[in-house]
Formats: sequence, C-alpha cells, structure tokens
Amino acid sequence: MKVTKTVIAVIALVLGLIGPLAASNIQVEAAYDLKQALTYSFNNNIDSLILTTSGGVYTTTDTLPLTIEEPLTIVAQEGLAEKPILTHSDPDSNVLEIFRVCNDITIEGVVFDGGHDQSHGLKYALRFGHGEDENGNPIYAEIGTDIIVRDCDFVDIYRDKISEPEMEEGHAIYFLRPQNVDDPTVKAGNVIVENCNFTNIGDEAIRMSETEKYDVQMVMDTLIVRNSTFNNIDAECIRMYGDTDHTTEDAYVLVENITVINSATRIAYFKNNAGAILRNVIVAHGRQPAPSRMDRGDWIAQVQLPGSYIANVDTFDLDFILRADEVWQATKGAETWPYDHTYWGFDPQFVDWENGDYSLPSSSDAYYAAHDGGAIGDRGWATETPSQIFFELNINGHGDIVTTPEIQGQSYPSGTEVTLEAVPDSTYTFTGWSGDLSGETNPTTLTVDNETHITATFQSETGTRDNGSLPVAYGLEQNYPNPFNPTTSITFSLKKSGQATLELYNVLGKRVRTLTDGNYTAGQHTLTLNGSNLPSGVYYYKLTAGQFTSVKKCVLMK
Repeated sequence: MKVTKTVIAVIALVLGLIGPLAASNIQVEAAYDLKQALTYSFNNNIDSLILTTSGGVYTTTDTLPLTIEEPLTIVAQEGLAEKPILTHSDPDSNVLEIFRVCNDITIEGVVFDGGHDQSHGLKYALRFGHGEDENGNPIYAEIGTDIIVRDCDFVDIYRDKISEPEMEEGHAIYFLRPQNVDDPTVKAGNVIVENCNFTNIGDEAIRMSETEKYDVQMVMDTLIVRNSTFNNIDAECIRMYGDTDHTTEDAYVLVENITVINSATRIAYFKNNAGAILRNVIVAHGRQPAPSRMDRGDWIAQVQLPGSYIANVDTFDLDFILRADEVWQATKGAETWPYDHTYWGFDPQFVDWENGDYSLPSSSDAYYAAHDGGAIGDRGWATETPSQIFFELNINGHGDIVTTPEIQGQSYPSGTEVTLEAVPDSTYTFTGWSGDLSGETNPTTLTVDNETHITATFQSETGTRDNGSLPVAYGLEQNYPNPFNPTTSITFSLKKSGQATLELYNVLGKRVRTLTDGNYTAGQHTLTLNGSNLPSGVYYYKLTAGQFTSVKKCVLMK
C-alpha cells in the first residue's frame, strides 16, 4: 500500500469503524508528511515504514521533533537509485533534531541531512532521551531501547548551516542528558552502527557521555560501530563515557574497521569503560579540531580500564596542535602491549581522497593488516584483490621483532628479501622461531614468495615461560570472536584440578545453556559456544570453580 494524503484519509475513516489495520508495514512516498506517517503507524500497530521515493525528501513542518514513541523500522525500498533523504522543516527553526528516540528504532538505507535546503540547520540527527507530545506531556525513553542504523549517511549536521557552520555544534547520534537527577535513567540497550558514512559534523559524530554528570551507570548495554567512514568531523568521531564506579558492569564497546579522513586529531575517547575495543582503523589526512574544540588536538584515541585496548591501526598525514608522548593512549589498566606492534604509519594510498574516493588499490598495505588478516579501515573501500603477500608476525613472551625493510601492516610485495631480528625485553631471552621459520638463528633472512606466519618466542631468564603451563590464578577470558556468528571460543584457567561449571544466561538472567559441568585438570581450557539455535542478542557466560566465579558478556549477531 502506498501512503498518500487521500489514501490515509480513507484508511483513517475505515479504521474508525473496524479497528486497527492488520498490515505490519506501509509504503510511504516523499510527498506525504513524515510526522503524520509516524503518528499513523503508532496508532495502528504498524511496525515498518518503507520509503519508496528515490532521492525523495521526507520531512515535516511540525514544530516538534519526530518522536519515536513505539518500536519502528524505517527502511528504503530495495532497488532505489538514490537513498531517500530525512530532514526536518520546522518553520520556526526551533527543532534541533530530526528524530527524538524514545523507543526501539531500526533505520536502513537513508540520508540524514541537517543542512538540506528544506531544513533550517539541525544540531542532531538521532537524539536518544526523553521527549514530549504535542500537548506537552512527557514521553520517557524506554530503558533498554535498541538503536540500529545500517547503510545510512549523516551529512551536514550543524546547528546553523548559514552562519559559519564550522563554528556550530552538531552530532549525528547523541544521548540526551536527563533534565535533572530525578528523571528516570536514560539508558539504551544495543546501539549498532554499521556501513554508515558521517560527513561534515559540527562536533562529536557520536556522543554518549553523561554518566559522570548524572546518576546513570551505563548509557547503553552495547555499542558496536563497524565498517563506517568519518569525513570532516570537528571533534571525536566517537566520545563515550562509562561511570566512575569501577565495581559495576560497563557497556560492551567494539569499534572496528573505520576510516577517518580530514577530521580533528582526536577520533575516539572511551572514558572509564572497561573492555572497550578499538581496532582495524585508518586515520589519514587529518586537520586541527574546530576552534571551539582546540583541546582535542594532542592525541588520537584513548581507552581506559582493564580489558580495553587499541590494535591494528594506521595513521598518515595528521595535524597535531601539541603532540602527546603517546598518541594512542591506554590508561587506568587498559592494554598497550602486545598491541603496540600493530601501530603503523604508512600511506593507505586512497584512490582520490580529496574527492571522496577512499578505495584501496591492490598495492595498499591496508590489506591483510587487520586483527583477522583482512583489511583495516572501512571494508566497503577494500574491493580489490591484494597484490601483496600476507606476512604475519606473532610474539610469544615479551619482546619485539625488527624487520628490514620495515613491515607496513602485515604484508610485503612478492619477492621481498626480509631480515628478521628478535629483540627480547629486559629479563627475557630469545629462544627460537616457529611457524614458517624454524631454528634459533638471529638475525635471519628469508624471501617472501608465499603467505607467511612466523612466531618469535621469548622466555623469562628465570626459566619460567611467560605463559607457563600452570596458571597462578583462576581466570575467565573474553570470548573470541565477539560479536560472533554462530560460534565463538571461551577460554578459562584453573589454578588446581577440580569441578568447573560454565553456564550461559540471557539478559533477563535466565540460564539458557550449560556449556560444561565436570572435572578439569589444572591449566587452561577452551570450549566452543555454538549459537546457531539461539536468537541474536546479548548473553552472559559464568564460570564457577570452587569459590571462584566470573561473568563476562558476549554478543551473538546473526
């Protein structure tokens, strides 16, 4: 069914007689007022709007934000030549956002345009938090709201597109602070952003950082941003805070495979959130922050607290106001070693970055440089067959491997003669090579003509290996990969032999599976979780061994 003004009027008349419509989705043309389409959907149990006008502008002249009061999916119809455009055309120019998100929303295949000719300049595209209806009555954001955005473009998000937009604040995705400390907690569930482009944003592109100012433990359960590109961002691409109580659980945060171009020096800041992962990143051709954010020009990214780390990153041609000693920062117990050997500074060789083409040619060292052997950066730009040869170096123990010529990423041109030198850290000694290279010769030389995997092992001078056969304590590691589909590995360690139970729970605390319950010898053990018959979502796995218990979060994404 296509929604037009005439059809809506007829449907509304019929609905007044026979009750709610049975259909779960409707097709909407750009000629129809978007506010009225939303209201009609919420009143008639419609869960999906399908936008059918190629390149059409979907907007409203209502003087309130487009509020998501009930769960809703908004998608572009398949096969459209151009993405539909979403904006807001408040004639009073008072509305700051396109959407006020108070309930679950999934949006796919659209453009959020804050600077469109039919708009007045918008500070936010998606703003999660409390709202109000046309009568001024409060609409409280549902705790646990899921926000899923895929294949979308966010462009020109500034407060005022006319008067010096580079000076005006704007955020593509923003978590609204509570109006006062007595408000209900503003907390989302799963926030997932995939295959999106952010262009011309007047402050942080994604900002979720109110937990230290208000009584909020977590602003969301899960934040996942992957395969996305950020261009001309005035401050961080992502700024997110946990809370100051380190005894409570933090959000699961995974940001991977992002490309950042022509943006402020700082691209990411994850404060007081344990277990935040930033990996597979390209940051190139940077600039200084906006004049209002000149404090954001010293380091590139920071993670904090145990379990957090930055890995597999490349920087090229950046502009620092005052360069910090460590441009990739891991503080308060977050990890740098052993990931610092995956920090590079090569030219990714974008095809035409000044004109928005960030495609990687086959000769780019960005191929193979990711943690999984794939390409770093937004993989939507990695479409060529690499001409390089995959060359993986691993370290067992504490030390480094010096390569001549220096390796960039994890590849070399075919036929390259490479010299490897193992350099142990203090109190460690080099004990030998393994994988596609054997022996103890150091330095050693080989010619790269096939895919290569080499490990250098360093042993403590006390005679005990760094990863000794018997652990000194009980432990439960983060599953890998995470998120996963459909299988993942879970590793745990036992200080001494005994009973061990590993159980899986859903977010409601209901046990959905016992992964193991039996006797184990002292040492490290790895089990496989197969989630093929489980629904997508967040789960918790709990290890119990004697008096020891530990719980970690995992995410199944199908």
